[in-house]
Amino acid sequence: MKKRLCCLLAAILTGAAALGTMSGCGKGSDIEFDDEGNVIPSDTTTVINFWGWADKYEEDAFNILVENFNKKYEGVIRVNYTPKSSSGYNDNFVANMIGGPDVAYAAENYFKRYVDQGALYDITSFYEESVAAWETSGGTSGLDEADMLPYTVNRYRYDPETATSEADDPLYGIAKDLAPTAIYYNEKFFKAAGITIVSEPEEEIAAWNAAHPSDKKKIMAFYEEDGKYYFNNAVAMSWQECIDLARLLQTPVSQGGGGADYGFFSEWWFNYGWSVGGDCIEYIPTDDAQFNGGYYQFTLNDATKNYIVKDDAQPIEVNGNHYAAGEIVSYLDKGALTDQQKQSCNELPSQREAFTEFVRLSQGTDQVVDNVKGVYDSVEDFYGADGNGDLKGYAVAPNPNEMSENKNSYFSSGKVAMLVSTASVQRQFSENMRGENTYNVAPMLVYKEYSADGTEVLVHGAEAAHSGSVVIVMNANTRYPNASWLFMEYIASKEGQTIQAQQGFACPYYRSLAGDPEGVFLNSKYAAENAVVFAQATEYETPGDWWYLKDKRWIDDWSGVLNTDVRNGKMSLTEFYVCPEYLATQQLLDAYTKK
Repeated sequence: MKKRLCCLLAAILTGAAALGTMSGCGKGSDIEFDDEGNVIPSDTTTVINFWGWADKYEEDAFNILVENFNKKYEGVIRVNYTPKSSSGYNDNFVANMIGGPDVAYAAENYFKRYVDQGALYDITSFYEESVAAWETSGGTSGLDEADMLPYTVNRYRYDPETATSEADDPLYGIAKDLAPTAIYYNEKFFKAAGITIVSEPEEEIAAWNAAHPSDKKKIMAFYEEDGKYYFNNAVAMSWQECIDLARLLQTPVSQGGGGADYGFFSEWWFNYGWSVGGDCIEYIPTDDAQFNGGYYQFTLNDATKNYIVKDDAQPIEVNGNHYAAGEIVSYLDKGALTDQQKQSCNELPSQREAFTEFVRLSQGTDQVVDNVKGVYDSVEDFYGADGNGDLKGYAVAPNPNEMSENKNSYFSSGKVAMLVSTASVQRQFSENMRGENTYNVAPMLVYKEYSADGTEVLVHGAEAAHSGSVVIVMNANTRYPNASWLFMEYIASKEGQTIQAQQGFACPYYRSLAGDPEGVFLNSKYAAENAVVFAQATEYETPGDWWYLKDKRWIDDWSGVLNTDVRNGKMSLTEFYVCPEYLATQQLLDAYTKK
């Protein structure tokens, strides 16, 4: 423990040199630990200040959390909690840390920039000792890293030189919570369309079909059978199922539909691209002396097909990397696949095809979203293209111009039947949706191809989507790093995660809490009936593209055009890919890792 205190002093001096004589505005002296890591009693109480933006639900949760912490450390540490407005919080973060809080919220899309500016404390040694304490104490103190869900810790690691977030990079914060995404659906529209909702996991259907070859069940999420419609909320829809269901839900009731204004809405492309192994940027290692080990390639419209190892195939090795059944071959390795290795894989759509599918959602059915002549030898090889290479809109989602309110209000007010959103809005929907406006949730989309009778999945992509998160950080120049860490550790502890989950807006990031059938998350009075979907999603969902690099400069210009002219139907993707904002992106990306 003495070693840790020496490291802390060195870190404080380093931070002070970077930002001047900043300090948190608490009072007293920092707490000290004995050789066993216990807090040494003191005659004074160390006071630390904690800031975070919050709505009324989150403020309630953190008032409880702070009160419990203060009781636990009464006479030793006291936390003063100050809720802040989110307006201007991120832009003024570094300035506000001067003489400001010891511990604070930070947005995950800004925290890397704050590291570059010297505003955040490197908490790596604190975290490592906490994990070690859990293991040596038998679970009576510290953090249980083995029980933490993926992408909880590494999303807040960052190396400014390489712009990477690898497992051995420094840690600058701890997740406040996770906010996995799923598809919310309004049961009123399903009822109006005569859709029967069932909940039968895919593995149970597969087992039934294997045991009953002459009486197989459909393994689809949405299907028609004997003139009736069915929706299985335990199975991920394919792209085509989503469109078919959305069209039925927005068909007028007089014509046998659900009567919604729109059938589906998602503001994020991630689920489409990641499900087939695509992404908007890919990291390319290089020996080029002008870069720090590698650079980022802009791949939003990458047209090269992706590959996934077949479920019944033996593992393959490409460039020294091993891929087991059900794993998608990486961007760097797919070009090195031999013809023989491709026989062990199923072909998946490209990132460009996936991105096009997303953009088609809000376009009119007479609007040409893209023309793909020349992309492949045959235009029919491009997902959804007609014989002329045209891809027209689906008209199942509102475009940005049509949304006069935020997406969550758009759903709760009954204007859209299905919405992609995070677990954090369950409480809002539980309190605001009444009468026939009842909601539930279903898994995110997965690319799939079915057998003709719908009883077998012939080709599938991977489960993939994004989860939101907010990071809890320490002021680089706090005078109370030990006390500040104890509070951060408490937020990240199972007790702290449970308190947040009880308030119905956060998914705890421990497997034992998130997926426990008897646990607080799944049994909160605000939880969706099928909230287990969120717990399952935490195993694979990752941060959005705004988190990739230290800031969003590389995103802002092209996404501005995408979310206005393109999604509003004023510009085709063909035009988008050659517009100045798009073409300038690679140069912006190169700057992040140049020496």
